[in-house]
Amino acid sequence: MRRSLDPNHACSSPRACNGYTPAGTRSGVMYKSLLLPLVDRDGDADALDLAVRLAVLHGAHLSVLVMIDLPPPVVDPWGLMPDPVTAQSHADLRERGSARLAALRERLAAETIDWEARTVEAMSMGAPRAATRESYDCDLVVLGGAIGDTVESAVPREYFSSLLLEAGCPVLVVPPRCAAEVPTRCITIAWQPTREAARAVRAALPLLRAAKTVDVLAIDDGKTPDAEPSGRRMIAYLRRHGVEASWVARPAGEETVATRVLQFARHSRSQLLVVGGYGHSRLREWALGGVTRELLIGADQPVLYAH
Repeated sequence: MRRSLDPNHACSSPRACNGYTPAGTRSGVMYKSLLLPLVDRDGDADALDLAVRLAVLHGAHLSVLVMIDLPPPVVDPWGLMPDPVTAQSHADLRERGSARLAALRERLAAETIDWEARTVEAMSMGAPRAATRESYDCDLVVLGGAIGDTVESAVPREYFSSLLLEAGCPVLVVPPRCAAEVPTRCITIAWQPTREAARAVRAALPLLRAAKTVDVLAIDDGKTPDAEPSGRRMIAYLRRHGVEASWVARPAGEETVATRVLQFARHSRSQLLVVGGYGHSRLREWALGGVTRELLIGADQPVLYAH
């Protein structure tokens, strides 16, 4: 279903009603196609709220997917008929998915954005892979996260790993009950001199250009002596794109890099982290281990990742 912008719709932002236009929208650098896979976890509601606000800000189309993960059918030894238990499970999951879709469409019907909402069934390839295949024509994936290393957080992490490494676009992870603002006023870039970090900065430009405060943060763990020269060049790059950023260096000390990043973000009241270059050399380990994993389970503000 598509909704057109209603010129008579009441404006929820006083600045917008007074003609305020964030820098990110004035520049012409915007996200025009957003994707939100709903994974039936606590973070879905906050991710949906943020995705809608981003769609309003950027005039973007929002595709929301209700993911239905169907277990593979079990066939009897003679191959004559499917297992009735599996068939009933599929029916129950589809019924639940239809109910979620109906509630979602009711929620979106009040929004003045261009949107679509549909179910996506996954069986042989798994739901995370199915969501990834839906992401190839979007500018940004928004994904609900989970706080802590729990059974509840395992499903969002599986989606994150697949999307980050295979979608080809940035992934914005929104933890449950976060108080994110759009446009985001204060952003921290967790900097390392890597192509992933540079890619994350470029991917975040639509958000960075609308921010009032941007910090380029480097945590000195003794392994990246060239972080400051490259970071200051990145600040010059951002300035050419209309973004005023500040250089911040902090020693790692006895803490992990992720801990120091989160400490700084909380102290500076950062509303968004931009991350790209941390982790191990092997791709799957990079997505699931090291700094990336710590930020996934510990960040209480949205984090934009790019690979």
